[in-house]
Amino acid sequence: MGHPRRPLDLEHWSLLSGAAALLSLLVLGMGAQRNWWNRNLELSFRTYSAAGLQEGMPVKISGYPVGRVQRIRLLNDAQVHVTLEIAASRESLVGRRSRATVAQDGLINRPYIAISPDLNRLGNRDRLSSGDTLIFENSPDLATIIKEVASSRVPLQQMLTRAAGLVERRVPRSLDQLDRTLGSGERLANLLEREVAQGSGSLQGRVSRATDNLEQTLSTLQTTLVEIQSLARSSNSLLQGIRRSWLIQLLEPAGTPPLNPTPPGPAPAMKPAAGCPGGGPCRD
Repeated sequence: MGHPRRPLDLEHWSLLSGAAALLSLLVLGMGAQRNWWNRNLELSFRTYSAAGLQEGMPVKISGYPVGRVQRIRLLNDAQVHVTLEIAASRESLVGRRSRATVAQDGLINRPYIAISPDLNRLGNRDRLSSGDTLIFENSPDLATIIKEVASSRVPLQQMLTRAAGLVERRVPRSLDQLDRTLGSGERLANLLEREVAQGSGSLQGRVSRATDNLEQTLSTLQTTLVEIQSLARSSNSLLQGIRRSWLIQLLEPAGTPPLNPTPPGPAPAMKPAAGCPGGGPCRD
């Protein structure tokens, strides 16, 4: 009677063993996914609004997932207490200066808890321990941002309309003035160029004429000097010929000095008469 039951017992135990193995694998997979088998750092923060917060939502540092939201509780003072689980391997990035906030990538993606890293604590052994509290900063509400944008749209549109009208009135006028100014500058430059060209030509002609006149004057002066020198030589020879003429000597009255008398020499000294001592007059 016992032998027919053994195959059934073996089959039963085989099924139980397979189910237990599958259940173990399932538990291991879930534990690995939820970090059940790793040591975690438990941190928390408080906020006055649980909007956008959910249990199980990811926790990220610099956009990288490092944990999840473990629990959300409403306290007696109407604050919301949020508990976070962070992988112990990333606890060195979280410090006293870290801030937690609700962030979202785009408009349709799921929100997450973003923790700012405390870079001053890198390599520091004094790290946060489980149960420490982070400072929570409320992120700007999308509805509030849209409302502010809508409220500022009208003044912005009015300012743009006034700016467009101002540009439409002033820019063509400024362009016309600039065009006229450039035209006036071009005409003035052409006039100055012509005047400079005419003035330089006239000045060059005057300088050329003055140079020619000066050359003629110097040539005439040189000729005149040569003539004066020749006339002086002729006059000198004529005067010498007239002075040597015997007719002039005859016509000169007696006692008239010649035209070019020889300058008299020094008068000879008178000798004292003999017998007169001292050179005085002699008495009879």
